[in-house]
Amino acid sequence: MIKFLLLLLLSFNLNALKVPELALGESLQEQKHGNEFLQIIWDTNSVVADIEAQVYLKTLGHELARYSENPEKHFGFFLLNDDSINAFAGSYGYIGVHTGMLLRSDSEAELAGVLSHEISHVTQNHLARFSDKTNKQTYIMMAGMLAAALVESSEVSQAIATSTIAATAQQNINFTREHEWEADRIGTNMLIKSGFDPKGMAHFFEKLKDSADAQEFLRSHPLSINRISDSMQRSSRIEGDHREDSFTYKTVKARLYYHQHKRIKLEKDKNLTVYMQAYDALESQNYSVAKRFVDQLLVSNDSVSSNLLAGRIYAKLNQIEKSQQYFAQAIDDEAAIYFAAQAYLDNQQTQKGISLLKRYLKKNQGTYLSHKLLSSLYVDLGYLDRVHIHNAKALIQQGKLNLAITRYERAKAITNSQDLFDVIDVEIERLEKRIDLYKELP
Repeated sequence: MIKFLLLLLLSFNLNALKVPELALGESLQEQKHGNEFLQIIWDTNSVVADIEAQVYLKTLGHELARYSENPEKHFGFFLLNDDSINAFAGSYGYIGVHTGMLLRSDSEAELAGVLSHEISHVTQNHLARFSDKTNKQTYIMMAGMLAAALVESSEVSQAIATSTIAATAQQNINFTREHEWEADRIGTNMLIKSGFDPKGMAHFFEKLKDSADAQEFLRSHPLSINRISDSMQRSSRIEGDHREDSFTYKTVKARLYYHQHKRIKLEKDKNLTVYMQAYDALESQNYSVAKRFVDQLLVSNDSVSSNLLAGRIYAKLNQIEKSQQYFAQAIDDEAAIYFAAQAYLDNQQTQKGISLLKRYLKKNQGTYLSHKLLSSLYVDLGYLDRVHIHNAKALIQQGKLNLAITRYERAKAITNSQDLFDVIDVEIERLEKRIDLYKELP
């Protein structure tokens, strides 16, 4: 797991010093560190390419953040393809969740509990305050971890990483425990406000204490019997109805399991079983069988996930109008926009796909995947200046600002539109100013 040691370092440092007050916004320094952290995340090449899963995690994370103690904070959420049970929070509110963490959750409340815990670390500014007080030492640790990541030999890399962390682990552990208690308390309150079962966090942490594949999480989030007991007692006093697991949560888990094990898992939920039978047939390119299963599913389950799957299947059957009707059932969902645009591309109606996705991205930041798809749509029509523009925007989503400028420069060199030339100029100038400001910081 060497490729995740940088992420582990930042999640470890996150839990350092108690913060009595909250900062309402992020400093330029935090934004700089966040941009660096964003690049680290993407350079692992482990960000899950399932747009439904990414949009789901992003939506759930931002919903929970609205109930946090500082909802104005910046947040970004990433699902990473790794079997270990881990989650982490880094600079500028970027939060990562391993697929192993999601797959080991037994309820949506447990997943929400983990997210609430990480969000609480961000809103309480644990990482920022730790960096302010132990600035020099933090950079020594970062240097060691970066060196480890660059060493080709996994054994040597492991030795560098381990020795670097060990040098400062002992003096941080007491602060870490204190902040874990604080994140438990605040995270539980977030679960209550958002309607999730507040016992979700405690239940999940209780499962972790004896789990061999949760060691990364436990190193950066030390558990104790007292912490689990306190969390259980606090949450048990909350009565009332709680949110049931969403069908989206169930389908995300089921698809992750399917791609990991190459088979469908036997499910108690009959609708979920039929969904996965339709999904399996879609993946196997047996579209007539997929249609039969999804038609059966829609009779009893009209969820967003069901409609997205139906739209994808009918698009493969070249029934584009009907597929778009299904996508329109969830037209505010980025995954629906993405699949609808992809369906137009696959059915030689590229301009319609461009119009749909361009309109969405004009009003919303969008994900890396959406910008890459829009770039592909422009490739199909031969609009190479716009291809470079949206590749640049995709790179910005990865924190790769210098590469984004290079893409903008290519677009600028070949465009025949003066208006577009001027827009590109403004974007380049904006990025260059941002990079220059980052360079001025220590």
